[in-house]
Amino acid sequence: MNAVKYALIIACFFLVACNPLSNTETQTVEANVDKSSGDAALKDIVLNNDIPKDYWAGQWRVINIWAEWCKPCWQEIPELNEFFVTQKNTQIKLLGFNFDELESTELVMLKEKMSIQFPILNQWPEVWTKPDIKGLPATVIISPDNLIIDILWGPQTVASLDKGIADAKGVVENSLKEGDE
Repeated sequence: MNAVKYALIIACFFLVACNPLSNTETQTVEANVDKSSGDAALKDIVLNNDIPKDYWAGQWRVINIWAEWCKPCWQEIPELNEFFVTQKNTQIKLLGFNFDELESTELVMLKEKMSIQFPILNQWPEVWTKPDIKGLPATVIISPDNLIIDILWGPQTVASLDKGIADAKGVVENSLKEGDE
């Protein structure tokens, strides 16, 4: 009987840790980011090839925060890979960030093991404010001006990412209009 209770407690912990909010619930966050080091070298990217320093200049970033132990993180990878391919030649860049902040060598192995096709950061760039992540997976939308506009909680689809970007662009456009008035 104690073994059953223990198993239920462990299962509840992992359910809460991986997905505390509904898949469609979002939290809007606005934060100013230090832009002084905007040209920082991109040595923090784990890829098979080098990315030029201007890779993010003037572009939207979609940062998926994941962990190997998070089942919903694994489930969303095919959708993220599809989103990455469809956005590859646009002003929207998908990047991954491991919640456990593993070493680059571990990330390279996990990228292969999990069939991740998009670039992975091995450190959170100093030019962006690091959000308070309360559950996984989490997807952070960052504007071309390095502002965190939104955080999408739970596993994402291509459609939910497209909607998240459209909503974030609307937030930025509305704030620009309000600033002009």
